[in-house]
Amino acid sequence: MSDFISLNTILVNGKSYKVPIYQRDYSWSKDDWEDLWHDILEIPNDKTHYLGYMVLQPENESKDSYWIIDGQQRLTTLSILCLAVTSLIKKWSVEGIDTEDNKIRFDKITERYLGNFSLSKLSIDPKLTLNRNNDDYYKSWLLKLRQPIALSKLKPSQKLLQNAFDYYFEQLQNHFKLNKSGADLSEFLEKIVGNGIIFTQIVVTNDLDAYKVFESLNARGVKLSTADLLKNYLFKLLHHLGELDLNEAERQWQNMTDTIRTNDLTTYIRQFWNSKNKLERQPSLFKAIKREINTPEKAIHFLNELEQNSFFYTAFNNPNDDLWDKKEERSSLNLLYLLNETTCFSLMIAALNNLSRMEFKKVLKELSMITFRYHLCDLNPNEAERVFSEVAKELSHKKLTSAKEVILALKSIYVSDDNFEQSFSTVSMNTRRKKDLVKYILVKMENQIANQDYQPEEAISTIEHILPENPGISWDVYFASDIQEDYIHRLGNYTLLEASINNKLDNQMLFADKLDRYKKSSFKLSNEYCNYEKFTPVEIALRQEKMAKIAKGIWRSSFI
Repeated sequence: MSDFISLNTILVNGKSYKVPIYQRDYSWSKDDWEDLWHDILEIPNDKTHYLGYMVLQPENESKDSYWIIDGQQRLTTLSILCLAVTSLIKKWSVEGIDTEDNKIRFDKITERYLGNFSLSKLSIDPKLTLNRNNDDYYKSWLLKLRQPIALSKLKPSQKLLQNAFDYYFEQLQNHFKLNKSGADLSEFLEKIVGNGIIFTQIVVTNDLDAYKVFESLNARGVKLSTADLLKNYLFKLLHHLGELDLNEAERQWQNMTDTIRTNDLTTYIRQFWNSKNKLERQPSLFKAIKREINTPEKAIHFLNELEQNSFFYTAFNNPNDDLWDKKEERSSLNLLYLLNETTCFSLMIAALNNLSRMEFKKVLKELSMITFRYHLCDLNPNEAERVFSEVAKELSHKKLTSAKEVILALKSIYVSDDNFEQSFSTVSMNTRRKKDLVKYILVKMENQIANQDYQPEEAISTIEHILPENPGISWDVYFASDIQEDYIHRLGNYTLLEASINNKLDNQMLFADKLDRYKKSSFKLSNEYCNYEKFTPVEIALRQEKMAKIAKGIWRSSFI
């Protein structure tokens, strides 16, 4: 059910709202506070300000208390603005400005927007309850209008709460500095803020409905994290176990989040899930997890595995991480990194968890070969991911027990020698976007033909475009100007050169003059594999066909 409702309707209705204790901390910053304040100041002209969706879930059947599924940052900030109003009215009262009436206004605003006083008026039963990291500060300091002794000692999210209060208090003081009227300030809160701020309220009855709403909002461009929803669900399962278990779960989730960092948390959870279960796309991931992880014990086990595997998952994108040996594993991971390949991560997770490290190395090397062929042929990544997940599931369920069995199970996506050679012989790669990958390919080819062991990232060489990137008009004889772009980024047009030689070449220099320099290079790709009388589209094609025959021997599976 969805309705357009005002802030007054939300807060001045006798209901209370709770941020699930496991939801993220308060995170709005000054830019957000300023945007909201300026929007509020425009309400007299615009009549209303729409603040988006508020997704709520009843805590109980009486529907007098709601969980805030989405909207906690906005509602918390507006609550802080209400607190700043009460604080300013209290300040004026203490200063002797309309003292008695302002005391009454203070009480009325507090009870309408913030919560009910106890009989002694020493505490407030708040309308809003924040999460486990923020609620104590909100109740003990902000609601009681107390200033912290040392701001530097607060947690980051507590600092943000306090800074938000200080910001709005300052803005209100400045806005009413020429008119210290408690009546006008109260009217500002009730009629402009309270009536002017509008939400779309969506009330859901269960977690699955909440997930569907999240998907719908994401489709409309509202950025909501599926990982947040998954966290909420898992922590709700654990909530009844007690404080110790919940604290441990929170530590694990935070540790995992800190480990994943720049990687997308939902993507990691999906990759991990697909390493043991039927492939799930992101839209169906929550339902799949909810269906299988349905007890506190299963939730604990799931969180344990997520935390443990997060370290390796993050290192998949960092070939130089200390988790990997300095040659074999790093070499394979470097190729996957250059390819921007992630579809095989589910299988890599399964291999780490179910094979010895030596067998894992074999799987990793073979995966780099298989994915290189697949990527270079520009085949459908969704099909590859489906196969990787299927094999990962078989490995996790002990239906496959060795690296050889795993690789043979990937036969359907292994590109044959003939198809790979054909694709390689015509492929183009722009060095502006894929410079490191081109360098990798050229160094590997040099190693093969010269029996060397250069490491691509360490090789002291530069990429030379035989047909220059910006060819002088002298090249028009061999490459008509309207076809030059088609050949500049062909692999057959690239070679390796020492920088000392490359620096002496220029765009006007013809191939015959370049060839004299190439013959002085120590790289066979230049001193032997450029040995043509002239260099035209025909020679590029012939050179690339020759390179393709070499390539199929370099990037070849040892098992398939």
